[in-house]
Amino acid sequence: ALTKLGIPVANVAGGSNSAVAEYAVTAASTLLRRMAWSDAEIKNGNYVKYRARMVADNLAGIEGLLVGLVGFGTIGRAVAKAFEAMGCRICYFDPAAAPASGQRTRVNSLQELLATADVLSLHVPLLPETQNLIGARELAMMKKDAVLIHAARGGVVDEAALAAALTEGRIGGAAVDVY
Repeated sequence: ALTKLGIPVANVAGGSNSAVAEYAVTAASTLLRRMAWSDAEIKNGNYVKYRARMVADNLAGIEGLLVGLVGFGTIGRAVAKAFEAMGCRICYFDPAAAPASGQRTRVNSLQELLATADVLSLHVPLLPETQNLIGARELAMMKKDAVLIHAARGGVVDEAALAAALTEGRIGGAAVDVY
């Protein structure tokens, strides 16, 4: 439609790599440290009670965590680099990606990635084979304190299943950039 109107259209491959990487690291840190909840509790006058809960829960930072990436193309690799800069270990699942260099570990199955990752970050296109890639079954495979960063495309995650997993406390949190 735009071409018919004489408006040029172009894909700027890699144009958002650093923005997505920054989003993924920031979202993971916010979730793991419960920053948004802490802010709300402090504003509501519950500092002492909430701080005691955070101390008791021994909230982890990002350093040393295992970040699992689903999709290891241009964006996935940029996200890996950003998490590595924060001291994270990287593993990834992408049947189409070439093996990575360095300390990045390619896993053989999505199930293996789900079971081991502390942070799961999604970076795949929406294709028939990625539609509802992450549903109730996959969310149940994740660690109870793991967080999900959904920075792929709407339709990759079953939103009802994610809402149920969060409501029931079966995963540690989720950041959803797309729906």
